[in-house]
Amino acid sequence: MTTAVAETATPVADRIAAKLVRDIMRGHYRPGDRIREQEVADRLGVSRGPVREALHIVEQEGLIENVPWKGARVVLLTLNDVEDLFLTTAALMAVVARLACSRATDEEIAEFARRVEAHAPTSDAARPVQEQLNAAFGLGTFLFQIARSPRVIATIARVVRLVYWQHRVLNNADPKWRTDAVETWRVFASALATRNPAKAESAINAVDRHSRQRVLKIHRELGSAVYRLFG
Repeated sequence: MTTAVAETATPVADRIAAKLVRDIMRGHYRPGDRIREQEVADRLGVSRGPVREALHIVEQEGLIENVPWKGARVVLLTLNDVEDLFLTTAALMAVVARLACSRATDEEIAEFARRVEAHAPTSDAARPVQEQLNAAFGLGTFLFQIARSPRVIATIARVVRLVYWQHRVLNNADPKWRTDAVETWRVFASALATRNPAKAESAINAVDRHSRQRVLKIHRELGSAVYRLFG
């Protein structure tokens, strides 16, 4: 973690924060849900102090917000918020792709291509869409590793997590979208193998654009009713 709050947090608070992030990402807490200190403390068998610290950490990560007189709740992102997040991700992922072209080893590039093919079967309509999204997130994580720029990765990690979360909770992914998503990753893997930064940037932008169009389409179609999807 890179925020000032996280740097001074206790190990217990760090563990609680990690647990809360996982719970939000997996849908245990949905957008707009309140997260009550005492309930978290009781569930995890800890005092309220480290829970309060943990909530500050998760707030810095952008996944929750403190509402006056109501306390912490999972964020409700607007269409403009989501558009801004995707635009930011596209710009930062372009940098990561260019870095990977020059810094990844031949073995790592070959491993990336292998992972893309291993991820391909998850696009089968009979398999849960969350499985495919998790696999794609894993591809992005591996790309971060082979780009070898910890400071750039620390900058982009928070934004990518928010984009992934929106994609995960909103995307009901039709079959064509799922197969096309695999193809965008294949094109990127091929571009990466050429070590041509311009080709790699263009290809990773296509990966991002494919995801962005799907999530924004749902936001635009449903408007303020978008979070009714969560019941």
